[in-house]
Amino acid sequence: MHIYDYIIIGSGLTGQTIATQLSQETQNVLLIEAEAFTGGSNRQALLNGNVIDAGIRFLPANDLSIKAVEQLENLLGLKLIKSEKENHPQTYDASGFKPFVGFGDKSPEFYDQFSYFLSPKELELTLPVHQIMELLKNKYQGETLMRSHVTKFGFAEQEEGSKAEPQLTHVVVNGSKTYYANNFIFAGPVRDLALIVPDDVLNIRAKAKLKKDSYWMAICLDLFHQDLTTEQEGLFVLDGTTDDGIGPCAGRFLPGVAADVSPTQKAQQISQWISFIDLTTAEETENVGEVLKKMKRQIKRAFPEMSDAIKAERIFMSPPLSGGELKMNSNGTLHKVNNLWIASASMNQYPNLLGSLLQSQMTLAALGFGGFQMAKADFAEEQAETTETQTEAEL
Repeated sequence: MHIYDYIIIGSGLTGQTIATQLSQETQNVLLIEAEAFTGGSNRQALLNGNVIDAGIRFLPANDLSIKAVEQLENLLGLKLIKSEKENHPQTYDASGFKPFVGFGDKSPEFYDQFSYFLSPKELELTLPVHQIMELLKNKYQGETLMRSHVTKFGFAEQEEGSKAEPQLTHVVVNGSKTYYANNFIFAGPVRDLALIVPDDVLNIRAKAKLKKDSYWMAICLDLFHQDLTTEQEGLFVLDGTTDDGIGPCAGRFLPGVAADVSPTQKAQQISQWISFIDLTTAEETENVGEVLKKMKRQIKRAFPEMSDAIKAERIFMSPPLSGGELKMNSNGTLHKVNNLWIASASMNQYPNLLGSLLQSQMTLAALGFGGFQMAKADFAEEQAETTETQTEAEL
């Protein structure tokens, strides 16, 4: 029976970063992924033959982001921070474009997810995120299982009356195959723990709370425009005047072909847009359709010239990005289970790229890995300062 040093569940940015770092110390590592591809929301996407990130990838330019990316630079051995650039979100109304100053008393329910994009500065990277994911994957030296759903966590049998903490010993994959390890890192959707952890380890009450918590998912709309180039830069926040409860979308244009293309070429440009929907609402397909309709309606309202120029589109829905409260030990392991680290990005207070990077690095710090050992007090101090700065910017 083979016993791995580490089993990591989930190969998104968080799981892949952890797996890659661990594999530099021991190659006896197994990365388990449910899909037929690695990378999760940060894998590459194709739109009309163009390779792009799967939706808007955004990093606020603050000390916390810079430190997080620098840790990633150390792991990959290359420069990833290109510059810090101004981010002045604009909105649109009947009078035209104007600076976005806030939602007033009509903030969307998903404000915590949305406000992440309103940082006054953005950290520009030297590479698109999907290429960074490929570099992490190429540097990884362990094993990978694809199309492999973890269907059960197995624990060592405890003697009756024993007060010892449960010890996770193995996972069951696709309902049949068993894999053993000394340590486990869970980087999948935290809601899934209610299905795979036994009731005597994660009680019924905790599972019920996991299922009832609100989970926000991103709806990403990528558009390919032909015969169109726009000099509009920065982020746009579009909501219109209808009070439909759906909420706003944010988006921006990627750099396009130069305006002086040759007569045989057609100007091309891609724009990427994002909004949010809670998991329960998203279970009804028509609700997702209503969000997409509003996004397209608001884009057309702000950029009427775009309606005839859209030649292709790509729709992507992320896994749950937030929600899910769990009782955990101080080192990030599941309560009562000292060898199961919870590295789900949705457990971090920051969404998108920053949350994924921070969660991976905090887990690695808890595991005792060298340069990742930033004290939790330092993390807390940086987070408090960043939150204060963002709040001031929004006001």
